[in-house]
Amino acid sequence: HTFSGMNQDGGMRKLKAAIVASAVLGLAFTLGACATPPAATPDEGTVQSPAPGDVTDPQLGAAWLDGGKHIALVTYGSSSCVPVADTVTLEGDTIKVEFVEPPADQMCTADFAPRATVFATPEGADPTTDLKIVTPDFEGEASLAGLRETPAEAPAGAPSAGWFDDKGGFVVLTWGSSSCPPVVDSVEATGDADVALVFATPAADQACTRDMAPRATMAYVDGLSSQVDVTLLLTGDNITGTTVILGS
Repeated sequence: HTFSGMNQDGGMRKLKAAIVASAVLGLAFTLGACATPPAATPDEGTVQSPAPGDVTDPQLGAAWLDGGKHIALVTYGSSSCVPVADTVTLEGDTIKVEFVEPPADQMCTADFAPRATVFATPEGADPTTDLKIVTPDFEGEASLAGLRETPAEAPAGAPSAGWFDDKGGFVVLTWGSSSCPPVVDSVEATGDADVALVFATPAADQACTRDMAPRATMAYVDGLSSQVDVTLLLTGDNITGTTVILGS
């Protein structure tokens, strides 16, 4: 698909990059800093981020991650109360996601932002086929276009990314401390099919748990000629590497 934001000026690009942020909520394996717990599973990780500009037509979105082994479902609502996946089932070409019932006394901010819930791809789902994702908690459905081919096996813990819409929105999956998720400092297109994302340098006195958990960060970029075979360069916050943003 031709990238719809390629005609926006540099000022809008800077505005979008400046307001991108991320946070990780609801990780069941978050333990004290002196402990070394087992790794959390992506089913237990949820994240959120504000969108660039006003959200006038919120729709469910979805992205392939981790070589097709995981999926991010993007929903809209309070940024402090991110849905947590409970059960994920496959029925034909439709994935049904049911979320954990939130506590009755849960306090939520009154903002309205996109949030990404990450879960393992259900058994039997083929990343090279078109799929739909539905949830009884939100109206509509998310379309997840099949990949042209199954990506090569990536090393465990390697960062990955996937497009969740055709307007430059993508989700980045990294692994590390669940209490210290990476925060985007800047995002920019450095070529027709190249994106550079820099994570902010954390505070020197930042205390982090010693678990190894999935952290999904939402980001936006414009200035690309398309969203096909786009290479993402990641730097900052002890995260370095390149990955192709899955989907198109």
